[in-house]
Amino acid sequence: MNKPIELNKEESSYLMGAAEPAKSSVLISTSKYLNNPLFRDIYAQFGLKRDGHDLPAAYLIPELSRAFGEVTDYARVFAALEAEKARIPEFAAWLDERYISNFTAELVEGRAPGTLGALIHDFIVKSGLAIDFMYKDEPKNDFDFLVKRRVQNHDIEHMVTGLDPSPVGEIALIAANTVANSNYFQGDLVHELNAYGSILTATSISRAGLHYPDVLPTLLEGLARGYAVGAKQKKPFFMIRWEDYLDWQVSDIREEFNFQDGPELGAWEWTYDAFRG
Repeated sequence: MNKPIELNKEESSYLMGAAEPAKSSVLISTSKYLNNPLFRDIYAQFGLKRDGHDLPAAYLIPELSRAFGEVTDYARVFAALEAEKARIPEFAAWLDERYISNFTAELVEGRAPGTLGALIHDFIVKSGLAIDFMYKDEPKNDFDFLVKRRVQNHDIEHMVTGLDPSPVGEIALIAANTVANSNYFQGDLVHELNAYGSILTATSISRAGLHYPDVLPTLLEGLARGYAVGAKQKKPFFMIRWEDYLDWQVSDIREEFNFQDGPELGAWEWTYDAFRG
């Protein structure tokens, strides 16, 4: 049997150079993520696994959150947040207001067809899911509040942008948020806001390339569409009070915020099945 082509010693040396990594009896790296056993394990699982039908697609998300908790320097994050409050008065005012909503089916019942309120009502009633599905406790500080609003707005962002909640749409929305965040914030805070999504994006591309090659081109299309949506935004999605737009037609919202780069309705539906099994 013929062996696959392998790099010879000279070719490997060209790529690796003459330097040697430090030797140690334990894994050592300048990356706090690589040094953390839980983070290494969860990254490998996300990036290499197949998505079976036995567990929900989000089954490992709590473990990824725990891994991030183990490596995050929250004193640095809080300091970065304070620095951005001082730099951006609009952001400071948004944090100080601490606006939180509590969406229920009753709250958005009876809204006109095609409005954001009607879409939210249908989502709650038909899916049985909740808009406010994580971090339900009262925020203890500004960062808690920011995280809570990100979660509260997540499913609404799918509705208004047209970047649907399919496997491709989820990554497209991450791309949109990443660019919008980066246009508005800087330094350690924007790093903190975008790091989680970068893991989900990288590992989704890895899973598609390894196990679901038919989905990979569409996944890259989703990244491009998400980038285009995010590049047009003047502030992060989580700072927009979508509660003020419940009676707006979704088509008018998309015009207002330049959300014209999403796919045709239903274009990514096929990826629900194609990206699993």
